[in-house]
This record gives sequence, C-alpha cells and structure tokens, in this order.
Amino acid sequence: KSNIDDINGWLYHRIRMCIWKQWKKPRTKYKNLVKLGIPEHYAATIANSRRKYWYISNNKAVIWALNKERLINSGFYDLATAYQSVHVNY
Repeated sequence: KSNIDDINGWLYHRIRMCIWKQWKKPRTKYKNLVKLGIPEHYAATIANSRRKYWYISNNKAVIWALNKERLINSGFYDLATAYQSVHVNY
C-alpha cells in the first residue's frame, strides 16, 4: 500500500508539472490559476516565477488549484482506487 501511495503522489506531481508546462506563458498561467480559485496577487507571483516546472508544481497554491479530485474529474487515473478495487482488504 505504501508503495502505491508513493507512486501515486509522484504521478500527480508529474501530472501537475505537465499541465504547468502546457500553460507556457505567464499570462496563461495567471488566468488559469485565478480561474481555479487562487487569489490574484498570489497567482501573479507564482505565474511570474522563474523557478523550474518541477519546483512550481509542488507549490501549495498549484497543488490546491490542481488537486487530486480535479485531476480525477478531468479524466486522470488514480492508482490507489484501482489497487483498492483489486485488493478488497485494503
């Protein structure tokens, strides 16, 4: 179970990184963060950051904006629920 949770955490971190990378420009990053409920001043700070994709994808605001439930609702797969469905005594 702990291995699945570790892999699942890394996977969602990687998915957030890929989404952040797809947004490309700071203006797009800002608009999407505000659309997802991040306050404007904080979204501007994050969107204009020069940090790399992996670092920013672990930011609290980005994690909150692109949380697990939103990613699952948009079609991404959750390993923990798949593992739980296979192994009944989870």
